[in-house]
Amino acid sequence: MTLPLLGLCLERRPPESLVPLLVAMYRWCVPATLDPAAGTPVAILATAASAWRVPHGLPMALWTRSSEEAASGIGDRAAAIVSDDLEIVEAAGDRGVLATLGTHARGRRPLSPFVRQRLRQARDLPEVAVLEQIDDRWRWCGLEEPLEEELVATALACASAVATSEPERLLSSLAWAAPSVTDSGCAERVGAVAGTHVLVDRTVRGRLELCGRLSSDHGLASRLSWAGRRLVERRHDTGWAAMRLAELLDLRPFPPESALGHVGLQLGRLGTPTDAKIASRFAEATARVAVTKVR
Repeated sequence: MTLPLLGLCLERRPPESLVPLLVAMYRWCVPATLDPAAGTPVAILATAASAWRVPHGLPMALWTRSSEEAASGIGDRAAAIVSDDLEIVEAAGDRGVLATLGTHARGRRPLSPFVRQRLRQARDLPEVAVLEQIDDRWRWCGLEEPLEEELVATALACASAVATSEPERLLSSLAWAAPSVTDSGCAERVGAVAGTHVLVDRTVRGRLELCGRLSSDHGLASRLSWAGRRLVERRHDTGWAAMRLAELLDLRPFPPESALGHVGLQLGRLGTPTDAKIASRFAEATARVAVTKVR
């Protein structure tokens, strides 16, 4: 499988906030400075000042920190608007890609309230199983002992609702698509909107009462869980930002005599984690094909 070339036309070294996104792009393409010696790019990431160098007909992503540039004719021409400014990205709508530093969705698979219910039944957990933050630990509501760290991921995947007031823990909960309750300050820090991504209360008791409500209202829990997961993908995960940019620029690997490369790309676009067993098995299988051809 040959990865396509993404030409970089940025005038200077990439800003630090863009570097994690470029590194994540190596799953889909090879970012390289626009240079004839580097090969022929299939798409370009450019600034407004260097956009004139982009060959006609090539898809272009515009890197900018200016709302005026994003709304200009160059911005209108761009297939994607890439920025580390959230307002610019939001204004670009479906074309917006946020250059973020987080990797909160990696290895965390969204589970719906229905699936969570089945997991609780399989593990003999109660119908209402609320996970709450106590200081720097997690525990099941009603129990004194905190959870061991190796059990936290399983608990986040099974919980009927989660209560936390710490941004990093809230992002972990949302990444698992757990129906979540927090306070207004924590919600604001991660960009969550009360009633859309999370429920909010300023007191511990109030948050636990809202968790009880979520545990019994599967419709509300489902709406919050998927909206929360989407928030993490769009604002707090570099891998998803890279995948979105690859989609907007139509970056596809060139399959050697077959559609193997295309299948690998589609696995990623479906949200398959890089550490998932199916991804590693696919990589191993395609490697064997390549070795057989060389022999």
